[in-house]
Amino acid sequence: MFDIVINNYEVFFIAWNLFLLIIPFFLCRLLSRFYDANKFKSWHNKFIGLFIAFLWLIFIPNTIYVIADMRHIIGFCPVNEKNICISNAWMIMFFFTYASIGWVAFVYLINQMKDTMKKIFSYFNTLVYLFFIMPVISLGMLLGLINRWNSWEVFISPSNIINDAIKYITEFTYFINWLLFTIFLYILYFAGNYIFKPKLTSRKRN
Repeated sequence: MFDIVINNYEVFFIAWNLFLLIIPFFLCRLLSRFYDANKFKSWHNKFIGLFIAFLWLIFIPNTIYVIADMRHIIGFCPVNEKNICISNAWMIMFFFTYASIGWVAFVYLINQMKDTMKKIFSYFNTLVYLFFIMPVISLGMLLGLINRWNSWEVFISPSNIINDAIKYITEFTYFINWLLFTIFLYILYFAGNYIFKPKLTSRKRN
């Protein structure tokens, strides 16, 4: 599997990115069950809960990164062939399906954490959560896509990541990309929530 490539994209990285989608799911379940066990009554428990939520936050952008991997379809035909070539036309459906997995996971995981937040904070405002979470996910995805940072590197090179993140506020081109990505995340979420919600809504609270 390590040697198999699809349009210069190693299949190993496809499997790895899909694996990363599982991490936020289990982190959210862990947060929910940890809250059920102690209700965050002590500062120690609150700190642990906050840390679990932070881990969820740094891994959730991987859902959008999977969608962004659609970029690997660009130039899928040999240079001397037409835009659509018989040998590689199947890649269109392959990368579309791959990206769709990221879209479904994105909607499901956002709703999973939303339900958990409602349980922890009885006064929780869903609109506030959605308003703040989308720009953060968008920024995290761009830091991975453009600046090539991995989620766990926030613990290794936090100052460098912060310096790159500041560019998305101070530099126009970076900011426009961040803004437009964020807008499309809202579209993907609300459209996906409308389409998938009957299937993705948890029957049981975590």
